[in-house]
Amino acid sequence: MAEEIFIVENGTLTKYEADDHVEVVSIPDCVKRIGCCAFKEASVEKVVIPDSVTVIEADAFVDSGIMEIEIPDSVTTIETWAFSGCEALREIRIPESVTSIGAWAIGYKENQFHPWLDPIPFGHPVMIYGKKGSEAERYTKDNYWCFNEHITEFREI
Repeated sequence: MAEEIFIVENGTLTKYEADDHVEVVSIPDCVKRIGCCAFKEASVEKVVIPDSVTVIEADAFVDSGIMEIEIPDSVTTIETWAFSGCEALREIRIPESVTSIGAWAIGYKENQFHPWLDPIPFGHPVMIYGKKGSEAERYTKDNYWCFNEHITEFREI
């Protein structure tokens, strides 16, 4: 079994580390924010976020192996690039409580050869589940196509 370390500072999870691949990670209840790059390049498949979390900061899961995530109704903000580079992520459920999703948060990766240019899509669409009229639907509509590639799809829950 992998040893897991959660570094939490003033309610913000600043770093998650594991010495091996982990299938399911449950973030501790004391966490209020998932910080910038907290799960950067983490070899995890599924992350369970507690009801105490309200913000997923920019780059929180950048380039991680995440395939599945449970976002609770307590989350109100998903910042820019939060799930960028998470190419294994195929679907995400975004509750109505989320009122802000930053640019390129889901379905994109950095343009490695030209980082100053707009990011590029994954090459496969990410299915976003949410309520009609929600921020999840708005984000999906705004990010449906890019460079002639299908980025996101929306399904009402």
